[in-house]
Formats: sequence, structure tokens, C-alpha cells
Amino acid sequence: MMEKENNVGTYENDRGRIARNTVFLYFRQMLTMAVGLYTSRVILNALGVDDYGIYNVVGGFVSMFNVISGAFSVAITRFMAYAHGNGGTDRLRKCYSSAMIIQTALGTFICLLLATVGIWYVVNIMVLPRGRTVAALWVLLFSAVSFFISLISIPYNAMIIAHEHMQAFAYIGIAEAVLKLTVAIIVKYSPWDRLILYSSLMVLSAVMVWMLYAAYCRKHFEECHFLGEFDCSLFKEMMAFVSWAFLGNGAVVLKDQGINMIMNLFGGTVVNAARGISQSINNAVQSFTNNFIQAIQPQITQLYASDNRESMLDLVYRSCRYAYYLMLILCLPMIKNIEYVLQIWLGQVPEYVVEFAIFTLMASLVNSIINPLLYGVLATGRIKVYEIVMSITYTSSLPLSYLALKAGYPMISVYYIILVLTATVMFILVWQSACTYELSYRKFAVNVFLRLGTVTLLSGGITYLESVHTAIRFIDFLTESAISVGVTGIMILVFGLEKNERKTLLAFMKRKIPFIN
Repeated sequence: MMEKENNVGTYENDRGRIARNTVFLYFRQMLTMAVGLYTSRVILNALGVDDYGIYNVVGGFVSMFNVISGAFSVAITRFMAYAHGNGGTDRLRKCYSSAMIIQTALGTFICLLLATVGIWYVVNIMVLPRGRTVAALWVLLFSAVSFFISLISIPYNAMIIAHEHMQAFAYIGIAEAVLKLTVAIIVKYSPWDRLILYSSLMVLSAVMVWMLYAAYCRKHFEECHFLGEFDCSLFKEMMAFVSWAFLGNGAVVLKDQGINMIMNLFGGTVVNAARGISQSINNAVQSFTNNFIQAIQPQITQLYASDNRESMLDLVYRSCRYAYYLMLILCLPMIKNIEYVLQIWLGQVPEYVVEFAIFTLMASLVNSIINPLLYGVLATGRIKVYEIVMSITYTSSLPLSYLALKAGYPMISVYYIILVLTATVMFILVWQSACTYELSYRKFAVNVFLRLGTVTLLSGGITYLESVHTAIRFIDFLTESAISVGVTGIMILVFGLEKNERKTLLAFMKRKIPFIN
């Protein structure tokens, strides 16, 4: 009985720590989103649609090599969080040292591939505006260097996540946003080739951010000191995990970047620019949910590592709902007023952007449910079946998209395909979660799907029907957004929360807001 009480107390402390970490990350995001959206506008205007499209499609090609590195990144984060959950300082130190050796070797190998396969692709396959091939090759070079830096940063990020020092992400994230804004301003007033200059300065920015993460980790974590030793047994464990995670990460990268290339073949860099802009909007909105997910990720793994299965399941159920609600509150007013938002942000809205942005946000609503389920499966290490089925599902988007565009269907048809396949992956994860860590179909259907569906239908319907007309369009936008957020909040409170959650929230509001009785 005493052990159960201690587990409950520990879990309550963990939930408090999740809340604090989420606040830290939200504080960062409020600033970085505002700076990031303005930076994107400055860069789009400075580079122009064609050069902006080149940067996105070449950078997307480099990102395709996440098919190799992504699986190792997932494995490193998972093994560090698991080691920390078991209280193994020595194990965590070995994880760090082995991870640094793996990522350095992997980065060198990928850069060699980019120097051969990448150059061939840019010169012979990619559809580029006349006279921009040399600039695209420079972008490839600088993107490869940035990619290498991101690889050797992963062990530091994984260490911060394992220790749940989310304030580090908050402070360094703000510094990174300021650096990117500075780069954008320099590029805007530069007399040189702006695309090449922008790519080179982004490398410099990445190096400075990497140095900040390295300095923080070495100062605060005793495990973060390179031993110069390679743990072969740990590497074998990671490879058993990586061999299957490789499929899943490869499928995601191929889906995102492969579709980017297919759309480039049928629509050129203008379509890539539209896709890049819509993804920037989505990243800004989704990052709020990602802050919460980032805060709960180590807790899911550590609860599983400590064999606290009941608390782990409770955290997964709650996280799926909370992540979706956070995304829904932002997406509803954004989707309704997307044309106006784009006009404020960009001034002149390129073709395709409105439709791409709406469907990208809809897919992200589904992804907000996927992430907590995925972290539960990753915590168990039993990922073979899920990775195989998910990989087949995601990679099917490539031939389906190609055939749709080849048959003459509009560009937006690609996003229909992506949305359907994303929902399919969500159901696959529910099934795999039931198989690996005993998730209950009935509880998930009632506590997650039913509640989410009710809140979405009611709040979405009211948001769609509401209409405010004044002499100032900006006032209309603010008023409609405030009504949407208020209505969604009420629906979440009434239909989206369990009784004990509603009681806890109301008690908190009474303590913090004086005029609520």
C-alpha cells in the first residue's frame, strides 16, 4: 500500500514538472513564433519566390538523409531517457560517448553521399530556373554542413530531454530566433547573391547554437563528458532498435521530401515555395503542441522503465487529448481566417498557399494524437510490427501522389492523400499500443476519440458559423478568433475533460483568478 502511495505521489510530482517544463517551452515559443513568422516574411521578400523555392527543395533533398540518421536520433533519445529512468549514471555517460562517436561517423558518411549523389541530382534531375544551378549547388554544400552540425547536436539535446531541463531549450531557442532574424536582415540589404549568402549565414547560426547547447550540457550534467570509449554492447542494443526505427523514419522522410520532389516535377519551384510557406505556418502553430509533447516524452519512457504501467497509460491518454486540444484552439481560427492571415504575413500570397496551409493544419491535428502514442511504443522498444506497417502506409503516398498528378488532378489532391494516410497511421498506432503496453481500446475510444470528436464538431461548427463585420478587418479577425478560442475552451471544459480534471482546473482558476467564485 505504501509503495502504491509513493508511486502516486511521484507521478503527481512528475505532472507538476511537466507543467513547469511546458510553461518554459511556451514562453520560448511565444517569442520565437513572432520572430520566426516575421523572419520568414523578410526572407521570402528578399529571396523571391524562385530562390525561396530552391532553398526549400534543396534543403528538402538534404533532409532526405534523415532516413539514415533519424533512426539513430530516436534511439539515442530513447536510450538516454531509459537510462535516466533507471538511475544509471554510468550507463547515461556511456550512452553520451557512444552517441557522439556514432553521430560523427554518420555525419561524415552522409556528407560524402551529398558530395556525390547530391551534386548529380541537382545538376541532372532538379527543375531549376535558368542560371541558378551554381547557386543551388552552394545551397547543397551549406545545407550539408548544417545537417552535420544538427547530427552532432542530438546527443546534447537528448541529454537535456532526459534530465528535463526544458529551460535550456527556452533560452537557447530565443537566442536562435534572434540569430535567424539577424541573418534575415543582413540578407535583405545585401548586394551579393542573397540565396548563397543566406545559406552560408544559416550555417554560422547553426554553429553558434550548437556551441550554446554544448556549453550548457557540459556545465550542468556530469555525464556529458566524452570518455573516448565505444560501448559495443550498447551499440548492439541500439542497432536492434535502429534496424526497425530506420524503416519508420525513412518512411516519414520519404513522404515529406519525396512528395516535395514529385510536386517540383509537376509544378516547379513555385509549388515548392507554396509548400514551404504552408509548412512554416504549420510549424509555428504545431510548435505549441510540440512543447507539451517534448515535456511529456521523457516521462512516458521513464514511467515504463520504472515499471509504473498504470501511470504511463494515464499519461498517454491525457497527453493525446491535451495535445489535440492545444492544436485545435490554434487551428480553428487560423483555418477560418487563413487568407487574411497570409495577407498580413506575406503581403502578396503566392498560388496554392491557402489550400496547402489548410490541409497541412488538418493533418497536424491528427499528428497531435499520434505523437504520445508513438512515444509509448518507443518506450517499450517493441517497434518491429509498427515500423513495417507504418512504413508501407507512408511510402504509398509517393506512387499515389505521382499517379494523381500524372492523371491531371490538381496539386491539392496530394494533400487529400496525405491526410487519409496520416489518419491510417493513427489507427495503426492505437492497435500497436494495445499490443505492446496494454492500451485499452474501450478507454481510448471513450476517453480520447469520443471526447475529441464532440469538442471538434461543436466548437468547429460554431467557429464556422460565427461572423463579425466592422469597418476594420483586423478587428473582425481578433473578435472572431477570441470567440473561437472562448467557445473551444468552454467545449473542452464541458465535454473534453474527465470529472476530476475539470474539478482540478476549476480549483486552479479560482485560486489564480480573483473574480471567479
